[in-house]
Amino acid sequence: MFITTVIILLIPCASYILFEYVTGNLPTIPLSMAVLNIGWIYLLYLAAFTVSGSTRIGIPLTAVFLYIVSVAEYLVLGFRGRPIMIWDVLALRTAMSVAGNYEFVLTEEMYLACLGVQAICIFALIFPKRVKGRNKRLVFAGGSTGVVLSFILWFYTCLIPYKGLEINMWEVGETYQEYGYVLSTAVSLNYAVKKKPKGYSFSKVKQIYDSVREDNQVLLASAGDVDVEGEGKTTPVNIICIMNESFSDLKVAGEFETNQEYFPFLNSLKENTMKGSLSVPVFGSLTSNSEFEFLTGDSVSLLPANSIAYQFNVKPNTYSLVSTLKSQGYETVAMHPYPKENWNRQECYRNMGIDEFLDIEDYEDSELLRNYVSDRADYEKLIERVESKENSEDKLFLFNVTMQNHGGYETLYDNFDQEVWLTGKLKGKYPKADQYLSLMKRSDEALEYLISYFEKSTEPTMIVFFGDHQPSVEDEFFDEISGTPSNLVKNKDRLMWYQTPFMIWTNYETRAEEKGKMGAIYLSSEVLKRAGVNMTPYQQFLLTMEETFPVVHPIGCFNKEGTYYSWEALQDPESPYRDLIMDYEYLVYNHIFDGKKYKEMFSLDTDK
Repeated sequence: MFITTVIILLIPCASYILFEYVTGNLPTIPLSMAVLNIGWIYLLYLAAFTVSGSTRIGIPLTAVFLYIVSVAEYLVLGFRGRPIMIWDVLALRTAMSVAGNYEFVLTEEMYLACLGVQAICIFALIFPKRVKGRNKRLVFAGGSTGVVLSFILWFYTCLIPYKGLEINMWEVGETYQEYGYVLSTAVSLNYAVKKKPKGYSFSKVKQIYDSVREDNQVLLASAGDVDVEGEGKTTPVNIICIMNESFSDLKVAGEFETNQEYFPFLNSLKENTMKGSLSVPVFGSLTSNSEFEFLTGDSVSLLPANSIAYQFNVKPNTYSLVSTLKSQGYETVAMHPYPKENWNRQECYRNMGIDEFLDIEDYEDSELLRNYVSDRADYEKLIERVESKENSEDKLFLFNVTMQNHGGYETLYDNFDQEVWLTGKLKGKYPKADQYLSLMKRSDEALEYLISYFEKSTEPTMIVFFGDHQPSVEDEFFDEISGTPSNLVKNKDRLMWYQTPFMIWTNYETRAEEKGKMGAIYLSSEVLKRAGVNMTPYQQFLLTMEETFPVVHPIGCFNKEGTYYSWEALQDPESPYRDLIMDYEYLVYNHIFDGKKYKEMFSLDTDK
């Protein structure tokens, strides 16, 4: 009896070993992480035993379940290059649709682990343990529930902060190799689960929807507003949006001199152009968060702390600029001259409904600048894709993410000449900044090439261009041009490090406009408005909110007068803006986290 009990208690340890033996991670996981994995596996076995009341049922079910997950993890990692996330069950239909493209091979590890699982199951069937009697089962169930809840509470409130457990957002797979699958899954829930905002309900979202619809009916009833700002007579056949890697004008943080202008073309653009300063959510890296805000209109400020939306929050049928244009007849194409697995884009684009994704494999023999495909070569491929349309009147939405200006500005390259450098008192002090500014000039030249091509095109075309974030050049450079050490800069002034240029240009007549500072969450709605196409109620809501708060950002919000408000101040019951900000938070929560999504808010009703 004693030996049987000991063996039962060792089964979760065996399951852990078999699991990571299949995945191949067993040698890479340190003992401390292995213990935490086993702790979570114990909880699974305990929960199954509590519900079933017998090890004869609970142990085989749990052991087989873990084995199946381990095999699936190995296979999925092999053909997707990314671990299975707990919410990937939502993408089961998509996964099955592409499964036929991959070869499934039963490895020796899978075979041996299967034998081990069979041994566990046979033991559980031969030597069962039960909790007999109704009262004993109730007491045991209560005690087990207490153990499970206590462990979970301790793990998320004490252990994660103390040990600093976090997911490597750039290489999620590295975390799973270091932590183990079960532990990594538990840690990832810290990013994927968000508490409901106070006052949130599905009926509240419907109330916001009704209000937006009512306001829009009033807008459409006014003759002066039917044709937005005198535009809309020409609808672009091609809507081309370019998020340019690390593209920014560093002079927003302070003045400096250079030997020559680095944005001569961009600064010269005025006709048929809206220009301004885009407030993006990140600095120096985490490109995909800027991309997420642009495409969805959802602020990363309202996601769990340190979360990367593209790794955790873009689930199947996520509504965005893509779905809005796709529902109006636009073919949707994404381009990125880098591996499609980067920032999980392949899966995110699929979940948004992108029809075609061109990645680095489609840029064979393209010109490199330093180690990356140049902007000029990227735009040549973009033009080639536009020209490949069967008919010139076919509608095309193309979203392009460049790579030329990616970080790493300290190395000298044979294929890159230094053309721009700092002068005056900064001359020679900041070589990273010098190289970066030279890259900006090359980007400006490539932009001129792109615009010049479409100026001659007969297809009505809109080009949207913006930078994803500022670069990681010398910290001392930013301190010197701003005149203040970065650690002493107040929150309300930190926006200077989160601004990049943006423009919306057309090759047909549109009103020129200087937009000033604008949050990235609004740009896609501004694109739709300027293009004169239909918008969802959510996108209409964003345009209304923009009138009050043109900048919504993780560091806080700025109203139209430029006054800074922290998120805490805005959510205070005494704040006159609380209702507006909370309505926005409710909509983001419904779109990203609530399984009962209010679809009418985020999609177009083409029958109306």
